[in-house]
Amino acid sequence: MNWTKAAIYTVVLAIVGPFLVDHLYPAWLMIVNHPKLLPEISEFEDYKIKFADQIRNCEDVVLDEKRGTAILSCDPGRDKWNTVMGTFIDPSWSGALWYYNYPKFAFHEEGAIHRMEISGMDPEAWMKFHPLGIGYWSSNRTLYVANHSPLGPTIEVFKVNKQVTCVVHERTISHDLLNTPNSIIPISDHEIYITNDHKWEVKEHRQMATLETYLSFPGGSVVYMNLHTNETFKVASLPFANGIAVINGTVLAVASTTTPSVNIYAIDLETKNITRTQKISVPFWVDNLSVDSNGILLIAGHPWAPAVTKVSKTNHLYQLGEGQEEGLPMEQRPKAPSWVAEWDGNAKGELRNLYVGKEYGTSTTAVRDVGRNIGIVVGLYEKGIMLFKSKPRLAKKNGQRGLWPSGKESVFD
Repeated sequence: MNWTKAAIYTVVLAIVGPFLVDHLYPAWLMIVNHPKLLPEISEFEDYKIKFADQIRNCEDVVLDEKRGTAILSCDPGRDKWNTVMGTFIDPSWSGALWYYNYPKFAFHEEGAIHRMEISGMDPEAWMKFHPLGIGYWSSNRTLYVANHSPLGPTIEVFKVNKQVTCVVHERTISHDLLNTPNSIIPISDHEIYITNDHKWEVKEHRQMATLETYLSFPGGSVVYMNLHTNETFKVASLPFANGIAVINGTVLAVASTTTPSVNIYAIDLETKNITRTQKISVPFWVDNLSVDSNGILLIAGHPWAPAVTKVSKTNHLYQLGEGQEEGLPMEQRPKAPSWVAEWDGNAKGELRNLYVGKEYGTSTTAVRDVGRNIGIVVGLYEKGIMLFKSKPRLAKKNGQRGLWPSGKESVFD
C-alpha cells in the first residue's frame, strides 16, 4: 500500500511540479526584485545614454556589423497603442525605423542617428505602422518587422539599401498562425522563425489573454515560415514566447517571459522542427534575446513586472516631447528598472549580470558588436538608447586563456 501511495505521489508531483515551479519562481522574484531591494549593478567598462531628445520607446535593435550600423524599431505611439500590454487609446501616431552609424573605434565619438526612409509601402499601412520585433539577414539586407497595426498583425518585409539608410517595402505577410507576432529571427535568406507571445489577442480576448499571462499557460508559440514555398507550421508552444535568437546556426533560444526563462532548442536542419534540450531560469522577466559574434547570448528584460505595467498605463500622461508637450512634468514620471545579462551557451554555462538599474529603464533588447566593443540597449518606454563598452574578460578556448570579448577570441571551441 505504501508503494502504491508513493507511486501516486510521484506521478502527481511529476504532473504538478513544473506548474508549481513556473508559478512559485515568479512569485519569489516579485519579492526579492522589489525596487527597494534591487541592487544596482554595472559590469560595463563604460556607458552613456544617447539621443534622448530624438527617439524613444524602442523595442528592438539589430546590427549590420560589416557596415557599423544599427537598425532600431521605435514607436512613440506605443504610449497609446501597445497590443501586448493592452493599451488601446489611440493608434494614429505611428512608429518608425531608425539607423545609427555607431562609433567605429572610439566610444566617445558622437555618431549620428536618422529616421529611415520607407518607400513602396501603402500610405494607409504606413500611417498605421507600429513596429515591434525585427529580424535582419545581412547577406541580402532583408529586414523583417512585426507590425502591430490596428488593421491586424502582420510581418512587413523590407529590402535595406547598401548604405543602410532607407528601406523598400517588398511584401506584407499575414497568416492564421501569426496571431500575436512578437520577435523574428531569419535562419537563411528565405526562412524565418517567429514567436507569438499569446494564443489570445488582448484586444479581442482580454480576459483570456490575462489568464494566459498570469497562469503561464503555454499559448505562445514558435512558428517556422519558408518565404519561397510559403510553408508555415508551428514548431513549439510555451508561455509568453518573446525574444528569439540562433546560436551557431543549429541552436534556437526562445524567451518565455512569464516563467521567466530562456528555452534552448536543437534545430533539425532538414525538417526545421525543434527539440527542447535545456531551460535556463533567469532572475527577471525576459524580453528579447540576441547573439554576438562570439556566440554569447545577450538577455534583456524587466526585474519587476508591476513597474513595467504601471509605466505602460501612465506614460502617455507625461511631457515626453515630439507631439506630446502637454502633460505632467517629466520628473514625476514613474520608472521601471532594467536587467541585462549574458550566457556563454554551454550546458553548464554561467549567467553573468551586466546591468541592473533605473538610470535607463524598461530594457527590452541588448546587442553587441564584439570587434568594435560597442553595445546598445534599448528600452520599451525609455528615451534614447544606452551605448556601452564591455569589460575584457578571461575565457577558455581549447584549453587556453584569452581575452573576451575582443573580436579575436571565441569562447567556443
